[in-house]
Amino acid sequence: MVKRIAMSAVAAVAVAVSLTSCVRMVQNEARDDYTVEDRIGTVRVQNGAGDVNVRHAEGVSAIEVHRLLQYPKGGDKPGATHRVEGDTLVLDGCGSNCSADYEVVLPDREARVVGDNGSGDVRVEGVAAVELTTGSGNTTLRTVTGAVRLENASGDVEVSDVGGDFTGRMGSGRTRLSGMRGAVVLENDSGDTEVAMAEARPVRAEGGSGNLTVRVPQGTYRVEADAGSGDEHIGVTSDPNATVELVLRTRSGDLTVQSAA
Repeated sequence: MVKRIAMSAVAAVAVAVSLTSCVRMVQNEARDDYTVEDRIGTVRVQNGAGDVNVRHAEGVSAIEVHRLLQYPKGGDKPGATHRVEGDTLVLDGCGSNCSADYEVVLPDREARVVGDNGSGDVRVEGVAAVELTTGSGNTTLRTVTGAVRLENASGDVEVSDVGGDFTGRMGSGRTRLSGMRGAVVLENDSGDTEVAMAEARPVRAEGGSGNLTVRVPQGTYRVEADAGSGDEHIGVTSDPNATVELVLRTRSGDLTVQSAA
């Protein structure tokens, strides 16, 4: 069931000019601001092209949805591209030759963010859990109280302050994880990878063509490491009877394990 969505303001339509190769393309640009009064437990991203920013903010009484559209000049402006289904806020794309940038402001930290974004940067901050697939673009996740599952085809990934387990599959780009308090399972095909653990939890990480650096709290770990054609530097005490396991591999790149001061 689609519930009511109140539109608070609609800005004027402007004209934006962009150049792609030798072709001059003129597009219309429009900004919209909406308020969603319904209680939302999940934000679902189903966007083909455009940036997505979902964040918690103090002092907000209802969900705010800010949208920036770019669509062909001479074409009709797309209508609302978001909707509420049950307790889920759905962020749709706007069709071919059109991009929709979203900024969603949440009044609490209890929502999950799920779905996929085809191309564009994705930023999520201050939510309960994340399960996303992103195509081409950078991905930033911060302050997630629960678990994170992330697949990113191309682009840099930065994740920090995650309370639950993290599972990630990266294509090409630099990956940096910090403040991780749950178990980490990570594969990065191409690009440097850094993992900094806030608590002593299991880490399974594999890097393709790139360096892999893992920082863990002081302690004893059960370490299984294979640097492939790279150099290996293990700076923690390894004990086969330790309860926390580090399974780390690189195919082409240096592998480093460091103990936090």
